[in-house]
Amino acid sequence: CPDELRGRCDALFVEEAEETWPQFLRDFEAGVPKSEYRAAEKPDLRNSPMPRFDLLKVDRYHALTIQFARGCPFNCEFCDIITMYGRKPRMKSVAQMMAEIRECHRLGSHQVFIVDDNFIGNKKIAKELLREMARFGRENGYPVDFNTEVSIDVALDAELLGLLRDANFKTLFIGIESPRIDSLKETGKTQNLREDLVKSVRKVQSYGIQVQAGMIVGFDHDDHSIFEEQLQFVEEARIPVSMTGMLQALPKTPLHARMQREGRLLA
Repeated sequence: CPDELRGRCDALFVEEAEETWPQFLRDFEAGVPKSEYRAAEKPDLRNSPMPRFDLLKVDRYHALTIQFARGCPFNCEFCDIITMYGRKPRMKSVAQMMAEIRECHRLGSHQVFIVDDNFIGNKKIAKELLREMARFGRENGYPVDFNTEVSIDVALDAELLGLLRDANFKTLFIGIESPRIDSLKETGKTQNLREDLVKSVRKVQSYGIQVQAGMIVGFDHDDHSIFEEQLQFVEEARIPVSMTGMLQALPKTPLHARMQREGRLLA
């Protein structure tokens, strides 16, 4: 939160820094850096330069990371991604992504994690990219394994699942959050209510893709039995890796605003 950071740093960057970082460098070089730089608008990722992967000692990394998109079309109450990046996904071009993937491969990386909070926020363009990734794999003997994060509605799109398999995706991290319907309704996780969650997970797994789960405890509709309920769900869905965290009311999220209205913020 910018208000909490002012006075604690020499230069504060508010919003994404693609446009403001070059200005800071010019000011710093001239000896007149400002105390705060604020982006006027969200950057177009199609203007992003190729990351300097060549500066890394690639053999010291299990995986290299790249980013396709920022933003998510959903409106989960607790999530700050839509607050930071917006609900309309902004993406790099397919050509940019393929250039980054080829560079990772050239440098000797065999694992690439696509760090998007929701890789399928724009399914149409995600499918275009996946077709090119599948072609790259076929032509090069599938030298790179891919992993990313997606929403559970991936299970409702057989074409998308097939493309993820063909592009050599090994693991998908999915925000399940809770097996309890009332908790999902409470937090606005509508995409998780369209189909039975175990059925959805099994469908992804049927394409040879491992599902890892993000889980949350602490919703208003949770009680002490939620822990056993979550354990039973993970076992029934055959999820090998599950990350469980406490619900947090992050600043500027809808959850934080509701907690504030209800007088439930103690610090």
